[in-house]
Order: sequence, then structure tokens, then C-alpha cells
Amino acid sequence: MAITKAAILTHLNSELNRNETDIDEHILSAMKYISLTDDFIWIEATVSVTAGTVYYSLPSDYRKLMTIHLTDEKPLEEITWHQYRKRIAGRTDEDDRDEPTCFAMHGGFWYPYPIADDKYTATLHYNAYVPESETIDDEEVNAVDNIDRYYSDIFRNALYTLTKAYYCLSKELKDDAGNYFNIFSRIDYPLLRPLVKRERKSLAYKDLY
Repeated sequence: MAITKAAILTHLNSELNRNETDIDEHILSAMKYISLTDDFIWIEATVSVTAGTVYYSLPSDYRKLMTIHLTDEKPLEEITWHQYRKRIAGRTDEDDRDEPTCFAMHGGFWYPYPIADDKYTATLHYNAYVPESETIDDEEVNAVDNIDRYYSDIFRNALYTLTKAYYCLSKELKDDAGNYFNIFSRIDYPLLRPLVKRERKSLAYKDLY
């Protein structure tokens, strides 16, 4: 069953004896917290690699653990920024361009090497955090209005717990908030880790370049 913000709101009001009508910011905080706790959200996305382009931005929701494939080839080797700088030094002639075989990451960008001689499709696999919103079918959609895009029903209790934690923080109920964070750490999170299938989701590539 899909998790909705209405269901989370109903739970919070019932558990805390409140009459709130809008807790979107607390739900979003809970969603982000979970995504930063473990490698729960895996993304597969594509981007066009064009001839002569030196670097490409990392996706805006990028967290860690990236691999890059060109078409159906084996993954590009990741090299250090220092190694990249040494290899690229002096290579300015277009004759030096070729199909990339490796890449380096630096300052929020990834740099294919050699610089591409043609157009390629790069497939990126990475671990992501929940963004505040994203563009879906040319429409900006808030994450709290599309919870099941990120989390299946097995995350329900964790979202309930953490939303209450952030709500209590907003009311300066620090002891209560601490108790809920503790419940997440001791109960919800340990139950989630073995249950979550580390499956990639295909979402739009958020290139800032």
C-alpha cells in the first residue's frame, strides 16, 4: 500500500493528540534523513556525452558510489583527479580525442578521459538522497506528494517515527524528539536494512552543467 502524506498526518495527530493540517516540511525532513542514513535509493540515469566536452555535472541528488558505463561497454575506470591532470596535460589536439575509458570526479563534476571524439550515451549508477522536488513529465512535483516514488510500504514506520521527531523538534520538545530518533535508530533502521532490496530506480538525470 502506497504511503501518503495524508496517512502520515493522520498518524501524527492520533499519536500526539494534535490537530495539525500541514506537516509537509517534517515529512520531507524524515524522507531526507532516511535517504542519508543508508544506501536505500539507487538511481540509474543517462546523459549524453558529446564530442569535445571536458566535464559534466554530477546529478543534483547525487550522494555517493557512482559507476559510469558508455552504452553497453564495461564500466569506465575511476581515476584520481591527480591522475587525470597528468593524463590530460598537453592533450589539446582534436586528434587526441577518443572514446572515454576512464573518468575522474572533482568539484561536483565528472571528467571523462580521453575527451570524447563523438557522441555517446553514458549510464550513471549512483546512490541518491531525496530532493525537495523534481521535474516529472515537465511538471515540478514535490517529494512529499510522491512518497512512493522513493519509499515502499516497508518504510512506513520509519517515516512515522521520524516525522514525529521533526515535528517535536519544531515545537521545542527536545526530549520527545530525541526519543523518536532513538526509536528509529534502535528499532526502525535495524529492521529496514535486511528488508530493503537494493534495486535501482530510473529517474531523470539532473545535470547542472
